[in-house]
Amino acid sequence: QRTQQELEVETAGKGGAAGRREIKSRKTFSLPTPFHGTKEFCLHMRKPEVVPSPSPILGGSPTVSSPLLPLPPPPPLSPLLFTAAATSLDELCLRIDYQILAIRGGFDELLCLTAINNVDRYWYQIETVKKVLKRFHGRALLCDEVGLGKTIEAGMLIKEYLLRSMVRNILILTPAPLVSQWQEEMEVKFGIPFISTDSPDFSRDPVAFWKQPFLIASLAMAKSERNLPLVLQQFYDLVVVDEAHHLRNKTTKAWKLINQLQKKFIFLLTATPVQNNLIELFNLITLLKPGQFKTEKVFRQEYVAKGNLKKPAHREKLHELLREVMIRNTRSAIDLKLPKRFATTMRLSPSALEERIYESVGARLKSMNLKKPLVNMLLREAGSSPFALRESLLKLKGGNGLGDLIAMIDQLEEISKGKALLDILKKNQAEKKIIFTQFLKSMDYVTTLLERNGISFTTFCGNMTVREKDEAIRRFKADIPVLVSTESGGEGRNLQFCNTIINFDLPWNPMRIEQRIGRLHRIGQTRDVFIFNLSVRGTIEDYIIEILDSKINMFEMVIGEIEPILGHLEEETDFDDLIMDIWMKSADQESMRDHFEKLGEELAAAKKRYIETRNLDQEIFGEDYEI
Repeated sequence: QRTQQELEVETAGKGGAAGRREIKSRKTFSLPTPFHGTKEFCLHMRKPEVVPSPSPILGGSPTVSSPLLPLPPPPPLSPLLFTAAATSLDELCLRIDYQILAIRGGFDELLCLTAINNVDRYWYQIETVKKVLKRFHGRALLCDEVGLGKTIEAGMLIKEYLLRSMVRNILILTPAPLVSQWQEEMEVKFGIPFISTDSPDFSRDPVAFWKQPFLIASLAMAKSERNLPLVLQQFYDLVVVDEAHHLRNKTTKAWKLINQLQKKFIFLLTATPVQNNLIELFNLITLLKPGQFKTEKVFRQEYVAKGNLKKPAHREKLHELLREVMIRNTRSAIDLKLPKRFATTMRLSPSALEERIYESVGARLKSMNLKKPLVNMLLREAGSSPFALRESLLKLKGGNGLGDLIAMIDQLEEISKGKALLDILKKNQAEKKIIFTQFLKSMDYVTTLLERNGISFTTFCGNMTVREKDEAIRRFKADIPVLVSTESGGEGRNLQFCNTIINFDLPWNPMRIEQRIGRLHRIGQTRDVFIFNLSVRGTIEDYIIEILDSKINMFEMVIGEIEPILGHLEEETDFDDLIMDIWMKSADQESMRDHFEKLGEELAAAKKRYIETRNLDQEIFGEDYEI
């Protein structure tokens, strides 16, 4: 409640009672948005010391009053309080009080920590979020080493700003392969219903799409000639750019897009802010805080060694300025140590009937005029198990002459993967194991196989209720030795009590394989992790796992490194699409083997470029920017 003395302070510039009459005659009061005129007024209104200054609302010089007492913590408020127009001075003052709490000391206690689900929050992530809020004022370069959770930090920041009513609309820009991953994480972990450029709504009505409050888009889509004018028309309270090293060149459309966006807050995420030279760092910082390093010419003169664009000059001064916008947590600084992991790939010989089915499917699909996404799904089902493929073939049967394929599948009693799976499960029955598969029909085959062999299990899949999922994890932790899970299984849940993964099938995108491993091989895991991959010779999955293992040693890399390696491929397209292109242009197995060998060489070169970039960033930044 406002005291008479406070009202006198506020109305002094309008002549006391006359000023109050003027206020009373107004029908509504509009509350300025945070950091657009509100901050200075709020800080004046709640400063403990007495500082005479003009009233930003009424003008003039206020009289000196006694210090105002600090407000108690606020009760939960309806969002309507901040969206509708104020109808009285008291309501306006109440809004200002809450804005003060949002802007000032409340950042010591994060609201998001009790409002997010299935997220492992670590101390360094919490401190990073607080630092961005309190010191960086919503403009930050987040450069944690790969695998430390930059996405989680960004999600926590987004949630915090939303809970404090400091942002209302958000745009997240990522490379195209990461759009669906970001959308899934924001929904599952942070409860924020983003829509994305993968959505049918985008194709139907792009104009309406870009006006939505929570958007995730590929950077390529946003900068396209068709969409760029629509994007630039909007004002965004918060913009988040993942893999922000793609903005390192200020002459590109991507850099110009981010520079021109109307925005209040912005987060740039990248583990490798410098890829080639320090000018790239200048370009990134300019997007966050224009003028932080003055001009590029001044930056070169003061902070870049002569004759070597990769070597900093005046390091301490450079570090001082970078610490105002950049955080880079490293494994060594936070003392992160994970147990070892061991991977075994079982390359299985198919039975004669299995081989005949797989070859027939491939030949038939090439002769049919089907859309690419459908062919992709059918091939992945065939690689998972013939039983996953059967249901889709039934839907396509019509006049396509697929009855013989379905009849062949019906003749199968066992498949090579089933025998290998039982061997693994029976060898070490004491250890808990997760069996991953992408398709429900493959899951049905696995669970039937386990039932027949007297092996206890529970299941986890996307169509279960939250209560059913919780119960499945509880039983698995308590007394059930095996969890059979679909791709979504265990997302964000603590599964470190288990240390064995069996990949019954393999996603084409290696980032998905890595995500499966990351369910177990993460902070909190105390035992070595064992990974078993099942692949059938001659299948697409077999070629994929061979190049991932032999060319880049995927299973020995840090969780999270696959993403930047794929980002260093010269061809900027989804990995799934690269695989589909290989299948479509391969006339036979020998041709397919040659194409995959070439892709493997490209992956090896991409990994080499990534390591060079990682080493350069370590040399430049070291551990000087951790929280």
